[in-house]
Amino acid sequence: MITLSNLHSRSGTCLPISFDPGALEPIAKLGDVDAYIVASEDGFSPLGLNRKFLASDLGVDEEMIGKLARWNRFENERFTLVAIPSQRSDSQLRGVILAPSETSACYKRLPNRGRPPHRSFYYNVSYESIAYICGQWGARRPAISHLSASGHFHEDIATCNAEALAHYFDANPTEIQSFTFLGCCISESHLAGIARLNAEGGTGKHRPITIELEKYSQHSLIHLSWGGSQFNGT
Repeated sequence: MITLSNLHSRSGTCLPISFDPGALEPIAKLGDVDAYIVASEDGFSPLGLNRKFLASDLGVDEEMIGKLARWNRFENERFTLVAIPSQRSDSQLRGVILAPSETSACYKRLPNRGRPPHRSFYYNVSYESIAYICGQWGARRPAISHLSASGHFHEDIATCNAEALAHYFDANPTEIQSFTFLGCCISESHLAGIARLNAEGGTGKHRPITIELEKYSQHSLIHLSWGGSQFNGT
């Protein structure tokens, strides 16, 4: 694991940001990660690579993870986080968020969804994912994989991830101990913009959005809406 930068909150606390190009299981077992945010894209992807470990560690059915991921990617046109908490008291992870991504049906309906990446989408998905796993599950060491299409990760996406993290960390400086970018399609060059956040001091402030929560027996759906457009978020 490579330490890339440190975010400093307005209260003076420091949050290390790291990068690991490998799989989730080894760093989870070391205690370096306790919750995971991953795109709802199965198969040859971060979710596909880590799905067996997620099912085993969280004590949930592996096919359920795949089914929810396919629904969120191909059928659901809302901006939805699928939150699957651990069902085991001795698991390494508190849970996993199956997040929408560039290949999801909801993203394809956004206006101006090409390059550069859609900043409102990546920022709000990142912020609400972090807020949920830390606020609801008590996670302190989250990790995130790319939310782009395979091979399409972009520095702007990493910067949106980090801006969301910075805003949450400023408001909750004792809740997060570390943050990790994990897995394929991410390189250190993509993460270069993160080091500039503190120096530039231009992260601004978080603007709350509308959230609708649906709870089921072993998972929750967190529907996000911002901007008030016909696309339910722009």
